[in-house]
Amino acid sequence: MYRHYNNDNINYKIGLYIRLSREDGDDLESESVTNQRCLLMGYLKANGLHVVDEYVDDGYSGGNFNRPEFKRLIKDIEDNRINMILTKDLSRLGRDHIQTGYYVENYFPEKGIRYIAVNDDIDTFYETSGSDMMPFKLSMNDMYAKDISKKVRSNLLQMKKDGKFCGSVPSYGYMRHPDNKHQLIPDPKTAPIVKKIFDLYISGYGSSKIAEILTKEEIPTPIMLKNKEKNLIKCNHPQIWKHCSVRNIIKNPIYTGVLIQHTSQNINYKIKKRKKVAKSEWCIKEHAHEPLISKETFNLAQQIKDKANNYNKNRRNVEYILSDFIYCKDCGAKMSISYDKKRNRITMNCNNYRKFSKYGICFSHYMNYTKLEKTILCKISELSLKYMKDKEEFAKIIKKDYVNPKNELNKKIDTLTKSIEKLKLKQDSLYDDKFNGIISIDTYQRLYNQTDEEINIAHTKIKKYRREINSISDSSVVLEDYLTVVENFLKMKNPTKEMLNKLIAKIYVTKDKKLEIHYRIAKSEVLD
Repeated sequence: MYRHYNNDNINYKIGLYIRLSREDGDDLESESVTNQRCLLMGYLKANGLHVVDEYVDDGYSGGNFNRPEFKRLIKDIEDNRINMILTKDLSRLGRDHIQTGYYVENYFPEKGIRYIAVNDDIDTFYETSGSDMMPFKLSMNDMYAKDISKKVRSNLLQMKKDGKFCGSVPSYGYMRHPDNKHQLIPDPKTAPIVKKIFDLYISGYGSSKIAEILTKEEIPTPIMLKNKEKNLIKCNHPQIWKHCSVRNIIKNPIYTGVLIQHTSQNINYKIKKRKKVAKSEWCIKEHAHEPLISKETFNLAQQIKDKANNYNKNRRNVEYILSDFIYCKDCGAKMSISYDKKRNRITMNCNNYRKFSKYGICFSHYMNYTKLEKTILCKISELSLKYMKDKEEFAKIIKKDYVNPKNELNKKIDTLTKSIEKLKLKQDSLYDDKFNGIISIDTYQRLYNQTDEEINIAHTKIKKYRREINSISDSSVVLEDYLTVVENFLKMKNPTKEMLNKLIAKIYVTKDKKLEIHYRIAKSEVLD
């Protein structure tokens, strides 16, 4: 197992990679972080090597490589900080045979990285028996991950059918039972709030008014409680109750004691993206936990909600051509446009200020929308006339600012082409493994088909990118297109939103009523 490294004439900068997850099942103790570290440190000591850094992903699956410490490891490779990687065995690096094989057989050699899996006797700088068996080990590790995933999903589904709570975070108003994590019980701190929300709603208060009441009473919001331990509060003003949070509580049947689960699931054990499950396959369990409200109260709340949601055809429904372009410069929120019936005019203000001014958020940016629209259109007209009079200057601007998207698409095509070549080499390698009896015919066929599917997907993407390239114009054609847009704008008495979108990127309004126009075909401009 141990080799002498002082004859390699290489200054090894070694990174230890350690990974542990629940998928390791009965081997959880033997695969512990401590045990992996001890084994690797023993290997280093026996060979007179020294470690530069240690990368530990504790609690991360080997089915994908979206792991924080592995990403740091890759960054250190790119920065030439390490040139050798040690793991306890190949499965610690990863269990997905295609991605793991890519790193070991392609990425590491390309970067000059020596990879050693100690217990599997794999060393990418030497021909070892473990290296010869690597394709088989990759397949077995992948099959293990698939089998574990299948068992976990099956067990979870059965638990959901039995009415056991399997969610990550209980709904607002509930908590896990201290002795049974799959049983929900009322949360003494938040359950009374849920009851209060339903009482207020049935008494005639709207969701916005209820949200205002809860905020004034400084009651913690669902998002604050959900992310309290993880400190992941990223939304704006998490302490303020939103009307949508109130409505989500009002329409959730969990508060009647019903537990509804399995409404969505992962596409497969490798892809974490979720897909909806047919309603007929949902796991619905009546009387799964103590209800916070009666079914009569819940049904009455739904009737009130449905009645409030009825669309009034006589409601004012006007689309303003600048509605998607104007933002508050101070907080970044959109500027909302509304009709002031009392003054009989169209006005505009910061959306955050309009909703949360009572909480001291942002400032008033109150403006007359009609005047602002007229000012913007006049400025665009002036700019358009200037360009039509001096087309040479316009051409210089286009040529200077034009970034040909073909370049990025060609890079993607080159990457996919190289990926196809590597996948074809992998297919050749699989055939050799089958011929030499390393893998069975069934395993070969399965892995070959998976690789073939990846090749077909890559070819499809290449065709798509080439179609996009063919549809992209060069700077001279772009100039002609913009000249046409400018000319058409000058001819139109009532410019459309689609037309403005070709000329304007964004418009910002400051609290002292200054306008900052960001054009698509010119530098930004500030107007008093």
